[in-house]
Amino acid sequence: MKHILIFVACLVAGVAHADDALFKDIQGKLIDAPVIHGQFTQSRQLVGVKKPLNATGSFLVDKQRGVIWKAEKPFPSTLRVTRGEILQKNGDQVMMKLSGDKEPTVKTVSSLLFSLFSGDVAALGKLFNAQGNVSGKNWKLALTPKDAALSKLISGIQLTGAGTVEHIQLNAASGDVTQIDMHDVTTAQSLTPAENANFE
Repeated sequence: MKHILIFVACLVAGVAHADDALFKDIQGKLIDAPVIHGQFTQSRQLVGVKKPLNATGSFLVDKQRGVIWKAEKPFPSTLRVTRGEILQKNGDQVMMKLSGDKEPTVKTVSSLLFSLFSGDVAALGKLFNAQGNVSGKNWKLALTPKDAALSKLISGIQLTGAGTVEHIQLNAASGDVTQIDMHDVTTAQSLTPAENANFE
């Protein structure tokens, strides 16, 4: 949840023009599909802590309905982000519930998560300066904050991928580093009944 709130701060910090040519080139490499799902491994290295905090699980992105982020290890936890709500559960127990009616930034979080995990790199470019390259089907993108206030929260984001985003590295200004690898990624035109139940 901490990094989601950082992303919220990124969004409200201000919007600037993106590097249109670079983002257009990368966007053209990405698969345009309504549904993206796969597995993830996540590692967070906190300043002053020797051992990284690791987690594994699965994710589901429906570009119309929202994002489901399910950690399976070290313990079950589910984060569901829709256009009107953020819900975090440990097992069947609701740990956090934020409504867009009461917290206007909830809708903003949803938009950014879609951008990050579905590969809408142009939207990310509104907030960050970008350097990157495209080599064949592969691409790399390094993002640094355009706003001084934003740089006090996050020093940069690195993304790499091909048809989808495959690796995300988030460098917090505090020195904490979060790395997410997404693998076994598949796309679909619609949700299965079981996947659809995640949003009900």
